[in-house]
Amino acid sequence: MPSSTPMSSETCARLTRRGVLTLPALAGAGTALAGCGALRKGGSASSGKGSGTASPRAALATATGPHGGIKLEAGWKGVPLSVEVGPVAVKGKYAIVRLGIVVSSKATSVPKDLTVSQTFETKSDWSSMRGLKMLSMEKGLVFPELSTRNDGLTDFLTKDNPVELFPVFMAPGDGVRTVELFMPQMTVAIGLPVVEASAVDYSVDDVLAKAELDEADPGPFAMNSIVLSADGSSDTRKSEKSTTVTVAGDVTFATDSDQLSAQADSVLASVVEQVKKYPSGGDLTITGHTDDVADDVHNQDLSERRAKAVSDRLKKLTDLSTWKESVSGKGESSPRVPNDSDEHRQANRRVEITLMPSKPAEASVPPSASAVPSSTAMPKPVGPVGKGPDGVDVKVGGKTVRMSINGVFRVGGYLAGTLMLTASERVYVDNWEFLIPPEIEGPHSWAGWMMGVYNLTLLSAGQRYLGVDYSYSDGAWVMLSNDFVFEIQPGEATCFPVVWPDTGEDSVTLDLPAGGGIWERVAARLTDIPVVNA
Repeated sequence: MPSSTPMSSETCARLTRRGVLTLPALAGAGTALAGCGALRKGGSASSGKGSGTASPRAALATATGPHGGIKLEAGWKGVPLSVEVGPVAVKGKYAIVRLGIVVSSKATSVPKDLTVSQTFETKSDWSSMRGLKMLSMEKGLVFPELSTRNDGLTDFLTKDNPVELFPVFMAPGDGVRTVELFMPQMTVAIGLPVVEASAVDYSVDDVLAKAELDEADPGPFAMNSIVLSADGSSDTRKSEKSTTVTVAGDVTFATDSDQLSAQADSVLASVVEQVKKYPSGGDLTITGHTDDVADDVHNQDLSERRAKAVSDRLKKLTDLSTWKESVSGKGESSPRVPNDSDEHRQANRRVEITLMPSKPAEASVPPSASAVPSSTAMPKPVGPVGKGPDGVDVKVGGKTVRMSINGVFRVGGYLAGTLMLTASERVYVDNWEFLIPPEIEGPHSWAGWMMGVYNLTLLSAGQRYLGVDYSYSDGAWVMLSNDFVFEIQPGEATCFPVVWPDTGEDSVTLDLPAGGGIWERVAARLTDIPVVNA
């Protein structure tokens, strides 16, 4: 992967907004959070060695750019950039986001071949903007970027030559006044104003006429939330229309038996909690699964008996009279992951309980909220521990890197934040250092994904919140995170933006689990990360 530096330690996603963060909100929070950096007096961003004192006046002073969008100080390949994001112009079924990018006046030197061609790319779409995602966090929706041709990506950036990019998305829908933009290597831009095409100072018609759009699978797609019990006894996957709680067979049952263990009730408490959210009921499916040990007949019978045991116990723990129940077993025929290791076989021994409520809106808690865990104990940290704004030193590529996060924004039922990595020397980063560990990859069926920043999780009350993902119509999962990790340059920073389910707390804990397997991952824990309501 080519060397690059998305953000400087001073300007990593310094984001300001008008009409989104109010003075009372900022004053109450004590810190004006802005993606990678918390704003201090004078409008300078934190370096990750202390959050500093917030200045609401500074946070609002540079809220909008000359085109009515959000002003953002970013960087790329060690060069500071001035970026204006938005507004979002709607024309018919399309939404166009203006991105204005120019080398900052603060730059002391600029490479002659500086472009932003790699900034927003994905593994499947090199030198494109397909890594950009427009979000409606209020509605829990993701809008993929549709352009297959992006004029300006290969244009050289200078102080006198601004580049304008116009990514195209499907329109967010009637009544939506603000959206978010997930920007790989930079931040999640919060509160982008949605306006009519006539309100912007460029021709939307010209943009659409030149655009070459891939509308084969345009979205929008529902955000999926995955929450795991920290003790590994269950995980909960929540999508737009259903909730699936998977309970571990090794915890719920004795070995090779359908007899419920002493821990079963505490594990099934997560299912009970989900059932109680929907008094009108709906469809309830209970399916048993096994690994590939023993023969097909035995595994099929065992999976059916375990599903029946869970059904019988749930009826004693809660009222299922409003639910239409289906109980079955699939034996070894539907593994989560290949049966190629003890860890994977353990993940495949499970019972899945899927709820499809007849009235999804009945839920009295945000759609991303998790169930009551079987244990509230926090897993022990593996790497260094420190407060998020202060940061901790970790080893990346065998060298010391400072890792910090100043805070996160709450929008709807989700949290958006950006982890920042800085170093005093050049650091080569292997993507596998931020892989999701095999112990928690099962809920995703992501075994084939491999490279990407997928191991940034939140911990709360014995639960682990994974980054939000969504799925295309062909079933392919995509996480809202960086696909790539670039080299860290001295005095500069790399930024990892992520969106998580909301934990419901005023502060959060970020945990990078080491996990098992052959890859040596970066492990650390950052606590006391403030949450600001956007």
